[in-house]
Amino acid sequence: MGVLGTKVMSKEYDQNTNSISKVKNRPEPHKWSDEDVTVAWLGHAAFFINFYGTRILIDPALATRIGITPVGNHTIGPSRYVEPALTVKDLGPIDLLLLSHAHTDHFDMPTIKKVESNQTHIITAKNTSYLLEGMNFASIKELHWQESTGISGVTIKAIEGQHWGARLPWQKGMDANSLLISKNGVNIFFGADTGYTSKISEQLRDINVDLAIMGIAAYSPKSFEAKHATPEQAWQMSEEMNANWVVPMHWGTFKLSQEPMDEPIARFRSASAGQTEKVAIQEIGGTWVRPKS
Repeated sequence: MGVLGTKVMSKEYDQNTNSISKVKNRPEPHKWSDEDVTVAWLGHAAFFINFYGTRILIDPALATRIGITPVGNHTIGPSRYVEPALTVKDLGPIDLLLLSHAHTDHFDMPTIKKVESNQTHIITAKNTSYLLEGMNFASIKELHWQESTGISGVTIKAIEGQHWGARLPWQKGMDANSLLISKNGVNIFFGADTGYTSKISEQLRDINVDLAIMGIAAYSPKSFEAKHATPEQAWQMSEEMNANWVVPMHWGTFKLSQEPMDEPIARFRSASAGQTEKVAIQEIGGTWVRPKS
């Protein structure tokens, strides 16, 4: 297959042996040029980007498990199938931490605590910053849909998708963002979690989207589709926004729904047949450098 291999992706996680598959590819951020846009998929929805010298970490969940952390850093929830492509120690300095919404597979407190730094700025969704109270970051700013801000030379705009943001059912008012990340005329769209919606392409009208990072899993059972696009819908949204390149993500790391672990990427490949040159990364740990025009 070329993407972790069918055998790896089809196996069931062994709760008794805590077996987690090794990742085949490891990015090397210390070798990245500040003259380029370099994007690495760390697993699930976590990405590390050098955006012309601005180092950006998105939705990091790099611990062994995701879920609630009632005491210290002990997490109760699903364990990962594949190790993260990089550890926190591998990342080096982080200028900007982007958190799309408060669901624990995107807003992992043990990971966030490990990257805590007074040199790092955070952008998070509406009514979620209180989760970070008492932590030592350079700044913490909430963005709501259509709001934007500039930090570390990058412009971040909150885009309305089709998802929800409550970390726990009774925590009302938390929103979920997709994000447009821009610098030097280059635009990266991070879809985060979203069901199919034409609202995204409408908000990106007249924007040249260089790279669209799209979630392709957690769509089964059928009721999940309202908030998590199918692989075909994710490809359709990337086409509707006229993205030059696409990265499928949010698959192959955690078992969060009923579809087989390797089904999303197989369906995404079928959807993109004939345009596979547009698929920038297809495996955890994959790294993409934007071609120079």
